[in-house]
Amino acid sequence: MAPENSPPSLIQLPTFIFFFFTVLPRTHSRDHSLPYGDCRSSFECGIMKEISYPFWGNQQSHCGRQGFELQCQPHEYPVINMENQTFIVLEIEQNSQWMKLARSDIWNGTCPLLDTQLNHPPFSFSATGIRNLSIFHSCQVNGSIGYDYVLWEAFTGPAKLCYLKFTVPVLITAYDQLVYRSLTLKEALNEGFIAVYHFEEEEFCRKCRTSRGTCVRSMNATQVLCFCDNGRLQKTPCLKHGKSLPFCLSAVRS
Repeated sequence: MAPENSPPSLIQLPTFIFFFFTVLPRTHSRDHSLPYGDCRSSFECGIMKEISYPFWGNQQSHCGRQGFELQCQPHEYPVINMENQTFIVLEIEQNSQWMKLARSDIWNGTCPLLDTQLNHPPFSFSATGIRNLSIFHSCQVNGSIGYDYVLWEAFTGPAKLCYLKFTVPVLITAYDQLVYRSLTLKEALNEGFIAVYHFEEEEFCRKCRTSRGTCVRSMNATQVLCFCDNGRLQKTPCLKHGKSLPFCLSAVRS
């Protein structure tokens, strides 16, 4: 006669409870943060390396901030779109939060039709290190169109005699070299100009990076979180060595 099934022993029951409270919550946390596994503390974009939040690329919008998307191509400078204009990103200095940009149309040899615009947050022109260059194209000189470009920082001649005018910021060093003819116009323009940027969560992300975490956006883009080495997402920086708060304490503090 087969023996009747006996109820779980006192040894089996605690084992089940231990599994439930230790394995299942970690699995849930790991699945919840799964999309952020690619949000490393820095990434490469073309020839540029060590880029991090607020910038993002490769269609990973949850790894960065809206408006800071970089278009990446192998062996090329990154490209960024601002106010319906496209710029080549020559340099990024994230500690001081500035970028060196060059207009892509000029970079590619196209005569621009519009002024360089950078008038709305989070980007703006640097207050130092650049000068505006007004360029007048196809101007009539002595009754005929004698020059392709007539350029000054402040043009005092009859601008109405010129077919096209646009303004482009350039580095002061490039402007001086242009005046002394050690650079051509295109070379001076391709040196780029300095733009600065700011974003609301700067301080939080600085603390997150200091704790060896990575700033990321929530999947619904409503808040900024710190992604820690152990796979946890939280509203506070990680503890030392990338460790986050224990599950119960993290829930209380959030």
